[in-house]
Amino acid sequence: MQNLLLLTFIFVLCERSCFANPPVSYFTTGIVAMDEEYDRYKKRGDDFFVQGDYSNALKQYRNCLEVPNFDNDPYAKGRIALVTKLTKLRDDATKLLNDGKGEEAVVLLKQILDENPNDPVTKVTLTDYWSDEATKLYAQKNYIEAKKRYQEALQYAVKPDLIRVQIQNCDDFIKVQQKPEPPVQVVQDKAKEELPAPIKSSVTTSKPIQKKQEVVAEPKKEENKKATAPAITLKPTPTPKRRIVPKILTAVIGLGAGGYAYLLNSQYQTKLNNLSSISQTTDPDGDNVILNQSAFNQWETSYKDVKSFQSNKTTMNACLGVAGAAVVAEIILFALPKPKKQTGFHFHPTTKNVGLALQYRF
Repeated sequence: MQNLLLLTFIFVLCERSCFANPPVSYFTTGIVAMDEEYDRYKKRGDDFFVQGDYSNALKQYRNCLEVPNFDNDPYAKGRIALVTKLTKLRDDATKLLNDGKGEEAVVLLKQILDENPNDPVTKVTLTDYWSDEATKLYAQKNYIEAKKRYQEALQYAVKPDLIRVQIQNCDDFIKVQQKPEPPVQVVQDKAKEELPAPIKSSVTTSKPIQKKQEVVAEPKKEENKKATAPAITLKPTPTPKRRIVPKILTAVIGLGAGGYAYLLNSQYQTKLNNLSSISQTTDPDGDNVILNQSAFNQWETSYKDVKSFQSNKTTMNACLGVAGAAVVAEIILFALPKPKKQTGFHFHPTTKNVGLALQYRF
């Protein structure tokens, strides 16, 4: 009897303990797991969106709707609509660029940045477009318009150092072009007619009086000779050539070095962006583990390509140095003063009588 009462007492205690601390429901655990799965897809989609990888972002947002109880999630649906819109804008802009309608493409690309200001792919596209347009105008020596295009590219450039150098070059050439040329000295016909007659020098060698009288005895012949002699005209001295060949050679060297440096930098950025895109595709989790062998081979090839291209940085820096030196040399050549013309009074022997003639050169 005592054993029966003891068992009954133990059973009552166990029952009360169960009601006081009920076990965790498996349903609640399942809800938590589904929330974590949704959050994982959502985070991946947001990361791809910020990187401008809209195709992978669209896949992750659609995965969010596949999670139970999230098939009508408003956030995922809104992001899917936005990503679809941006993808179409990018495709249309690419087609316009290929057709040579750059200005229309720029409008669409700016609409993408309005929705996703940190889109690196769109920024690179705009940088390349404005830089190419500026380089064409720079080669045509239209430095004012080239500077405007470089300034547009500077707004989107990830590494703007080279573009800033080109803007400085444009400023230097614009100053040279706007510097007024000294006017060429021109002697008009009226001024020639009003010039005084050549002054005969009073310095003469001593000669017999008879010869002087002979010269004075024939004044009419001298007057006739003076009347028939053609009027003395002063020809404007041609302006000296202002080092045309060195200027052209310096400008060609500077343009070539600057253009080649920009080309190397653009190629490097392209390879780097390609590596980043491949890394995002082959390793979407960001855990630095690639399970697929073909994907790893693709990533390794792109990585080696970037590493081998980094050796061209020395060449790019050297080209930048040559371009800068060419700009300085060009400025020095333009700043050097022109050789001055020799003006003033000069003595020279006369051809018609004995003595010296005084001449003034303008």
